[in-house]
Amino acid sequence: MPATHPSGLKAGAGKSLALITWLWRNHRTDGPGGFCSRMSPAAGAAHVVPPTPRTVSLPSTLEAGKNLIHRCAKDRIMTGNSPFCLLFSFLLVFSVFFAGCSEEPASAGTTALPTHPDAKYGAGDIIATSSSATAPALYVILNYDAATDQYTRGIIEKNTDGSWGHRTSTWVEKSPRTEVEKIYTVKVGHVVISIVPVVSPTLLSEPPQSSSGTAPVISNISPGFAVRDTVVSVTISGTNFQKGATVRLVRVGSAAINATVVRVTAFDISCLFNLKGKSDGVYTLIVTNPDGKSDSQPGIFTIGEASPIIAGMYPVTGAVHEKVSLVITGQNFRNEVKVSLMKNATELVCDGPLSMESSKISCSLDLAPNRGASPGEWTVTVLNIRDQQRGTWVKKFIITNATTGSP
Repeated sequence: MPATHPSGLKAGAGKSLALITWLWRNHRTDGPGGFCSRMSPAAGAAHVVPPTPRTVSLPSTLEAGKNLIHRCAKDRIMTGNSPFCLLFSFLLVFSVFFAGCSEEPASAGTTALPTHPDAKYGAGDIIATSSSATAPALYVILNYDAATDQYTRGIIEKNTDGSWGHRTSTWVEKSPRTEVEKIYTVKVGHVVISIVPVVSPTLLSEPPQSSSGTAPVISNISPGFAVRDTVVSVTISGTNFQKGATVRLVRVGSAAINATVVRVTAFDISCLFNLKGKSDGVYTLIVTNPDGKSDSQPGIFTIGEASPIIAGMYPVTGAVHEKVSLVITGQNFRNEVKVSLMKNATELVCDGPLSMESSKISCSLDLAPNRGASPGEWTVTVLNIRDQQRGTWVKKFIITNATTGSP
């Protein structure tokens, strides 16, 4: 076989490289009409997954083809009549093009947010428990973060005209959505967060009072009970209170709970206690004036479960000698409860009270005279035995005379 002239080799390599370059420019793997799309199944074919293009490196492909052609020329394999190496070069290029076509779907590259039930509250919603809905200071929702399923909340207070509101602190906290929505079931109102001012508590205080040098005296605190994990507004009455007085609750084995003082006069103090994460129990109240003199009242304030609330009952009447199956509806009922009816000093206790859920109690009421039943209006009370919290129905249960049908 005659040897190929070097100039012929050079010309053959040049033609091969020119052909490879033309193929790349006119049959790119990516984009509509590209090489990969032309190699895809025909439109309308069943179960066709559109190919995902991959990037093919033109310099590396050209370099591989060039090196193969030059190596073939050096070994004198290529001839003018039988361009074997040119064929190999084409096979190399086409194999790279085919490798660039993939039927694997491209990765989305993003991580989907976790899915949660829709948030019950939005920014600006003022929330409360059923027993704290009328308080002058409550939680306000500042934000809801779907990624963490948490609310950010702060404390909002009423203005002097009774409207919401203003904030006396920039304090905020993040809490799980499920926890907030379980405890705070009442939406009291709504405000636009961006226009709610944060004011200093001193702006709400009366003008400075001169120190009398007399120690403060605590007479009472109202309310004297609050549910844990809530913010409660209290009023402390007494004498000799001074501007700048501090208020705190203390209990053996627990950290002191410092109040946010809103307003001070010589006879009363208005303040807030944040009971988030605080322990149940009976606390001592301490008021300290700026001059260091103080007063304390042991066991005057209690933190615990929410008191039961009676919303209604059925039936609302019964006759002497009857046994009545009562169903009481409401909130905050515990598993161990006592249902009783009172008239003057007489108590009728409902038998077998069953509270399978926090909103309903069923029991049997025996209206036998030997148990104390008599015609008239009776006060209904539910007592949660474990924490001794009780709730009284605003209406009355009527016991009628069995013969006349009247009280």
